[in-house]
Amino acid sequence: MTSSKRRAIALASVIGLLGSVAAGLLGGLGSCAPAGDDPGARPLSAAEAERLAGMRMRNHTDGAAGVTATIGAELRADGWVDWRRRLAYLRITRPGTASALVQGVPGLVATMTEPGSASQDAATAGPPPTDPPAGDWRVRAAARDDAGNSAATSVDALLHLLFGASATRPDAADTLRGSDSRWLRSDTSGGDVVDVFLGPAVPPAVPSPSASPAPAPRTLAEMGGAVRYWLGRDGDLRRMAATLPGELPVEIELRRGEKTAFGAVPAFGGAPIAPREVTTDEAKLLAGLRQSDLRAGGGRISVTLPSPDGVVRRGEGWLDWERTRAYLLLRTTAEQVPDELLIATSAAVATRPVPAEAAGWQLPPLQEPRGGWTSTPWAQRSDELGGFDLDLLLTEAMALGGPGRGKPSLVRKSARHLRDDSINGVPVGVFEIPKTAEAEVAPGYARMRYWIGTDGVLRRLELLTRASGYAQLDLTPDENVPTLPRLPKD
Repeated sequence: MTSSKRRAIALASVIGLLGSVAAGLLGGLGSCAPAGDDPGARPLSAAEAERLAGMRMRNHTDGAAGVTATIGAELRADGWVDWRRRLAYLRITRPGTASALVQGVPGLVATMTEPGSASQDAATAGPPPTDPPAGDWRVRAAARDDAGNSAATSVDALLHLLFGASATRPDAADTLRGSDSRWLRSDTSGGDVVDVFLGPAVPPAVPSPSASPAPAPRTLAEMGGAVRYWLGRDGDLRRMAATLPGELPVEIELRRGEKTAFGAVPAFGGAPIAPREVTTDEAKLLAGLRQSDLRAGGGRISVTLPSPDGVVRRGEGWLDWERTRAYLLLRTTAEQVPDELLIATSAAVATRPVPAEAAGWQLPPLQEPRGGWTSTPWAQRSDELGGFDLDLLLTEAMALGGPGRGKPSLVRKSARHLRDDSINGVPVGVFEIPKTAEAEVAPGYARMRYWIGTDGVLRRLELLTRASGYAQLDLTPDENVPTLPRLPKD
């Protein structure tokens, strides 16, 4: 399989995961109180079904909102959800304990205990700082079940609810009308008259046009559980309420119109982006990227790679653009994932478990250990979803050094400037150059991001992974890259 085909398959798989992972995680949501508790509950009218069906797409179109939520009697969350970025950022407080900062994307959660926050008043703590503080952010997989009804699991369920309230197309209104969804009553929110609906946590699938479509779901349990939605007459979602696993009630107030720009932790893409076409000078810079990298020779590299199971792999080593070679020591804190040495070339990759004496190693040894290596051509290192994240990151990084320039006129047609930033004190521009398979991807959502210094040399390569987080390969240029091992023969 060619690398471009692997990238295309991997791109399709990530787009699919981004749209479906939250729905899959919502399967264990508990039901609200039955509709019978509302004496006026009745089936949806056609107009009400259409309004409820358009709620998720309206949220996605609107883009973002402020969030205040309570879980049970003590847990409180304040912050924001950005439905377009598929990102939520919350401060979690509980009386008498230190608050926690939480960021989430569908399937992954990053958490950090907020320093000096044990004395905060949970009722007045407010949203988190818009720029996430540097510190020990722990990235993990989002909880998929009750897991003991821990606070972390409850917060994860809150995130699932927030992400499940957004979609790029309307729900199937006919399916909603034929299901257990109900109009419950009229209410007020912020002085406006709203309608309270009982509806599904997960959007019902649009009926298939095939000759034998699957039966439409009828019960809310088949659609992730029941949620109460407070909808304005304009279709804006104002409030949600549900019962989480363990019979914990959750109530979520949405502050419509609050579109606070907040940064993300590195694993989720960093600061907000504002995609635009590149300038003439930026197009020239990008067109000469491979030549600039080749002149730089290579350098020290660090790799951070989140995975779908929440395990984060980290690597240290070197990249040699002249010989198209990389050499890494890969480590993880998870016992089930072994530490590895990795040698990569343009043709293949070789890996082996690290030897027993490697406990104190910071970098891979320049005299590689003998024996125990497994070499595999790149074309054979893929599965039904395409190329592996680490493979895509390494092959792209190695390919970014070489002779020949691109055409600035062609670069201007596809490349986008996302933001200005810095890395290790070096000012950089952050760009995307979509692959052919990404022609229909919205600006800012290509899988690769390129952090380029003013000298035209790559400083960071980012990859949107299968886990919905971002992997980073950071490079510190050094023209004196040591001679890296060749692919082992054994």
